[in-house]
Amino acid sequence: MIYFTENDIDRIIEDDVPAGDMTSSLLELDAFSARIEVSARDAMTVCGTEEAVRIYRKAGLTVLNWVASGTNLNKSDLILSARGNAAAVHLIWRTGGVMIEFASGIATRTSQLVSMAKSVRPDVSVAGTRKHPPYLKKMALKALMAGGGIPHRTGLSDTILIFREHLIFTGGYEKLGSVISKVRTRQKERKIVVEAHTLAEALLCAETGVDVIQVDKMPMDQFAICANKCRQMNPRVVMLAAGGINVNNAADYIKAGADVLVTSWMYYAPPADIAVNIQPVAAII
Repeated sequence: MIYFTENDIDRIIEDDVPAGDMTSSLLELDAFSARIEVSARDAMTVCGTEEAVRIYRKAGLTVLNWVASGTNLNKSDLILSARGNAAAVHLIWRTGGVMIEFASGIATRTSQLVSMAKSVRPDVSVAGTRKHPPYLKKMALKALMAGGGIPHRTGLSDTILIFREHLIFTGGYEKLGSVISKVRTRQKERKIVVEAHTLAEALLCAETGVDVIQVDKMPMDQFAICANKCRQMNPRVVMLAAGGINVNNAADYIKAGADVLVTSWMYYAPPADIAVNIQPVAAII
């Protein structure tokens, strides 16, 4: 679960309403009651509803119905409905809707990639990188997970991932064995991942007994050779394919031997399309 603090929810509202809603105030919408219904215009994997519900309730609305993040919806299916003061409805309807559209776009694209990948190999994992747009980490990770993906890294603090850019300070891949030995001595409970760009680099990784080799931007035919040779040297090694992975080439990389697909492709999905219907209702007593 990705946790959103009360401050997160307040900031989402405040960002759009820094000094009140001028239009609703001038139209005196406080005198009316309204119902809002949000529905899917197309099939989608929905996300962001839990946070939208919290936003609605913060504005004083009564939430009537909603579906959980990760739910697969068909065209016209209801996402969320609420009722309450008309001014409050107008205060949050755009903010809540845009959040659902953005998150559901990522979740839907992730679900498409995960479904395709698992149809090729059920135990393969689709991992989202930390290359999500700035300031959107929580929602991007929530949407990734709602679509069936997993975080590759939530940040620099949770994994040991050694890049070429690290190794240029420690003697390069030729000195990788001593680097891995030092890391294992200092951190015994975490798996060690090393990125490789060439077959020679990957074989050096496999020779040192690293747990995971992340192969970056290697053509599929070369990746197949690389994965096979690395497993001959280290049968327990996990092979990650990274760099340019998308729905058009993912199946080929899985067939070539990838255990995990590492990609940021889902983060740049177009927003899902939702419909918002606001209607006046009889005053709530």
